[in-house]
Amino acid sequence: MDYQGNFEYTYRKWRAAFLRTTLIAACILGLVALIPSLIATVAFYRIIYITLYIIVLLITFLHINDNIRAGILIFLVYMIAVAGLTETGIRGDARLFMLGAITLACMLFSWRAGWVMLGVGLASYILFGWLIFSGRLTISNTTVGVGTLQVWVSNATSMVMLSILVINSMRLSQTEYENSENRARSFFKDLTVERSTLEQKIKERTEVLDKRTSQLQAVADVGKSITSYRNLSELLQQASILIHENFGYYHVGIFLLDERKEYAVLAATNSEGGRRMLDKGHQLKVGETGIVGYVSESLRARIALDVGADAVFFNNPDLPNTRSEMALPLVASGQILGVLDVQSTEPRAFIEDDIATLQVLAEQLAVAIQNANLFSETAKALESTRATYGQLSREAWNKMLRSQARIGFLATPPVTVQIQSETMEPNISRAIETGDLILGNDGLTISVPVKIRGQVIGAIRLKKSEIAEAWTQDETNLAIALSDQLSGALESARLYRESQQRAVRESLVSDISARINASATRDAIIRETVQELGQSIANTSVTFQLLDLSDGENQADGAGRSVQVPINE
Repeated sequence: MDYQGNFEYTYRKWRAAFLRTTLIAACILGLVALIPSLIATVAFYRIIYITLYIIVLLITFLHINDNIRAGILIFLVYMIAVAGLTETGIRGDARLFMLGAITLACMLFSWRAGWVMLGVGLASYILFGWLIFSGRLTISNTTVGVGTLQVWVSNATSMVMLSILVINSMRLSQTEYENSENRARSFFKDLTVERSTLEQKIKERTEVLDKRTSQLQAVADVGKSITSYRNLSELLQQASILIHENFGYYHVGIFLLDERKEYAVLAATNSEGGRRMLDKGHQLKVGETGIVGYVSESLRARIALDVGADAVFFNNPDLPNTRSEMALPLVASGQILGVLDVQSTEPRAFIEDDIATLQVLAEQLAVAIQNANLFSETAKALESTRATYGQLSREAWNKMLRSQARIGFLATPPVTVQIQSETMEPNISRAIETGDLILGNDGLTISVPVKIRGQVIGAIRLKKSEIAEAWTQDETNLAIALSDQLSGALESARLYRESQQRAVRESLVSDISARINASATRDAIIRETVQELGQSIANTSVTFQLLDLSDGENQADGAGRSVQVPINE
């Protein structure tokens, strides 16, 4: 219920309570006044008073409209006043009841009804005064004198004056009440408007907060999902799809700058039109073409709406439904990597507050792109290192295998003997040549190649007894695993041998350097150097000769000084 309804309800409630109280009092007091009236008055007035009292009882206890009840009450009071005029004339209680009827009309309806009732009362006074003074009506109570015309005029005038006083008081009170009510209603209306405005603002703010919350949740979900990708192409494609699914954008495009940072090249998208652009190698000039070009140069996000100057950006035939667009820079470690471009079919889909939220997503995507690039570069470097190391390892094994005789061992428990034969068992030869496991025709023999860095350096032949079962898959897997373990052990042994040889060389160089440094003269240093080299390197003749550079030419014979150490056996 509104405030105006509250006023009306309060007034109706007050009038109903006033009528109920007045009528109940009238029933009680009327009964008290009716009893002596029945004794003192004539039969005609007895009937009138009894009828009026019955009507009072009826309107008191019957469920009727309050307006009808109020009108009947005023009419009854007026009729009592009229009965008083016909019974006692101007000298009786008619004036009081007439004034009461006027007062009730003002209270129960309005001060205007009081004026109407005053007119009715004054007309009644004039009518009954004329009837009485003209002899057409005789008052029933002979003990009361009719009075003179002056008395009638004086009493009527006093009744009118009192009535006017009552009506004017009621008018002022009711007018002030109505003014207060109008002011209260106006104030309440203003409060209602302000409350509606505040509710609308709260609703809009709540919608914005709900949108921001859902966007932040979507940012967190997308950021969590894209961190698991290491391949750049998969990362970009999945990122565009996840942004479309979580934010509902019509088109999501991810641009990456080329090596020269001259063009922003479309690298991934979710829409059909975007895929057509991707197939055509769509790219935009940095700093010149569209908001993507603007953002890639300024490193500042931008929103374009389908109004005003921005409408020029929405003439892409591959994306005809675009009405709003927002581009955000992909920046990681202070470097621009690309641009995240999102488009919507709604004319004003983006506001400035969206930039702060989606910029978080753009930063996460930029970090993920940077990590994917670093992962790719690290993988390439690792692969290059592995390839280089594998090549060095293969060269070392080739050198080792060429420089020494073939090595073979045969284990027949409990004896293990070294094989001196230069010939090789056919299955072992096939395993070495093909690099695959070879199963013998009897099903009891397998030959497993031994590989190091992809190079086969030997093979293991395993043969079961004649009464044993054929090789199972588990046994074969075990043999392959043992071959891998043997490969690792042999590589470790080679590396250990090389490290020992390197240590011996470094120790030898250190010793020679120490002896040379201990010599004081040039000849002693040369002699000590040649002698140490000759002793350290077996089967080698060492010759050292100083050049004479006088006259600008090398004099190898006679003019130089030479020292020679014979070959050490």
